Amino acid sequence: MSSYLFILCPPYSGSTLLWKLISTSAQVSSLPTEGQMLPELQDVMREKPWDKQHTLPWTHIKQVWDKHWNAEKPLWLEKSPPNIIRTNEIQQHFTPAQFIIMVRNPYAQAEGLMRRNHWPAKRAANFALMCLRTQLENSKLLKNALVLTYESLVSDPAGTCAHLAQFIPALSDINHKASFEVHSIDGTLTRPITDLNMKKIESLPPHTRDTFTQAFKEDAALLNDWNYDLMV
Repeated sequence: MSSYLFILCPPYSGSTLLWKLISTSAQVSSLPTEGQMLPELQDVMREKPWDKQHTLPWTHIKQVWDKHWNAEKPLWLEKSPPNIIRTNEIQQHFTPAQFIIMVRNPYAQAEGLMRRNHWPAKRAANFALMCLRTQLENSKLLKNALVLTYESLVSDPAGTCAHLAQFIPALSDINHKASFEVHSIDGTLTRPITDLNMKKIESLPPHTRDTFTQAFKEDAALLNDWNYDLMV
């Protein structure tokens, strides 16, 4: 019987990189894109993706996803970022399920939210805080979950892959030396696993970085829980 594997990772936090890395395993069947972006599901999953009160038709979603996964593979992988707020429903409809929880330095994530979505700094910072808060809750409440950070992945790809294989032995053949095409601050490039945090943070104008810091100060304990520092 196949097992569901969900990457729980906020937007602009390395989810595509992790998804493509795990997909190098011969044991994994990945959806052709984020599950929320499949043509059959965009209308329902993208209507109010970050509204916790918005009810999704999970029975239908599961039927669509199941058709796209390869039934001969033991692990079925999905990584839509809004899944981080819908873990209760996911656990109810997908069994057995395992989870990989990942976060990123909120300054780097907020930079991506501003650049890619054209959000103001305060909104981007508050969204980044929401993601850290939600992921902390997920790390405490979810069973069968492995917690990672973007920083641990990019600083030690081999070590991260070893943790993944320890968590799910079927992932022992992941290729951490592979190159991946991902969207980044440098555009869409194909390259090995690369740490882009410093480049993203250094691109921030001083007033934007200060706005982030003022917002993050409101929940400094949350940043501390993830071992992230305020930039003062």
